[in-house]
Amino acid sequence: MQRGFTLIEILIVLVIISIITTVALLTMGRNENKQLEAFTKDLGQIVSLAEEQAMLQTSTLGLSLNEHSFYFNSYELLKDKQIATWIPLDDRILGKHVIPKEIEVKLDIGGHDEKLAHLPQVIISTSGDITPFTIYVGKKGQKPRYALIGEANGSITQKLLS
Repeated sequence: MQRGFTLIEILIVLVIISIITTVALLTMGRNENKQLEAFTKDLGQIVSLAEEQAMLQTSTLGLSLNEHSFYFNSYELLKDKQIATWIPLDDRILGKHVIPKEIEVKLDIGGHDEKLAHLPQVIISTSGDITPFTIYVGKKGQKPRYALIGEANGSITQKLLS
C-alpha cells in the first residue's frame, strides 16, 4: 500500500489556501481605505470645530499643515499691542495632530499646490469664512483617495476620488 496524497486532495488544499489569501488581501485593502476615510473625516470635523471656535471666541484662527502634522494657530496681539503674530494652540482638539506615516496629504489653494509649512495656509475668520482649499489625502506614493474641500462660506465636504 502506497502512502501519499491524491491529486484531488492537493487541489482542495490549494483552493482553500487561495480563498484564505483572497479574503486576507481584501480585508487589508479595506482597512487601508477605512484609515484614509477616517483621517479625512476627522480632519474635516476638526476644521469645522475650529470655525465654530473662531466665531465663539471672536478670534482669527489659522490651519498649519505640514507633511507630519497639522495644528491651529490664533492670531493675537502681543502684550505691547504693537505686533500681532500667530500663536500655536495647545489644547487637545485644536492643538497638534500627527499625520500617520502611511498617509500623505497635499494642500491645494486656488488651484496652486501649497508648500506644507509652519505658518497657517488656511485662515478662518471670526465670521466663520475660510480660505477656500482642497486637501488631498492618500496613501504615501499613490494617487490621493479622498479630497476635503473647504468653501469660502465655511462649508466643508469630503469627496471620494475615483
